[in-house]
Amino acid sequence: MRRALGYDFVPMATEQKQELPLFQPFATAQTFLTAEEMDRLIAEHAPLLSEGKLGFGNTDATIRRSQVVLLGLEDKYGWLYDRLWAAAQECNRLFFCVDVAGVEANVQLARYDSADRGFYNWHTDFAGVRPLRKLSISIQLSKPEDYDGGDLELLYGTEPHKLDRTRGAFIVFPSFMLHRVTPVTRGTRWSLVAWILGKRWS
Repeated sequence: MRRALGYDFVPMATEQKQELPLFQPFATAQTFLTAEEMDRLIAEHAPLLSEGKLGFGNTDATIRRSQVVLLGLEDKYGWLYDRLWAAAQECNRLFFCVDVAGVEANVQLARYDSADRGFYNWHTDFAGVRPLRKLSISIQLSKPEDYDGGDLELLYGTEPHKLDRTRGAFIVFPSFMLHRVTPVTRGTRWSLVAWILGKRWS
């Protein structure tokens, strides 16, 4: 671990624990990024956005409408990769206990805009084209009052569950879980997405 954590992870609400398997469907933490860090990421990368693609590199507006930019392994992103990896290791230790090896080298900054009712339909981050993804991370960059819709939802049990909309919230879940972003009907939702890799699921 290259960086000490300064925040606490919070599993699902205590009253729901007895209904859940030991393997948690998700965990969250608050204030993973500062307001200044989030503002800077958005301002520096907004001009670089392009249409978000699906797993095989194609686009399909019936499945996904969003604009993204990938943050690679350049030195200027080292602080972000270090913090993501430190948080992922601690969260994995507390809630998932799977084999993890590092952060995938394409952290994604994404914008979902009401102008085109931006959304991403039900999907997993795992599947055949990404067999090494173990954990998926989503960080909320927008204030919840700045947009309507745009909820990150996980499907487990029989119903979708809305996840935290707080700005700076860190949300992590197993990459094989179905999830979606519902259509944005007002304003703009920004998020940062990363994937934690490990040995292939067996």
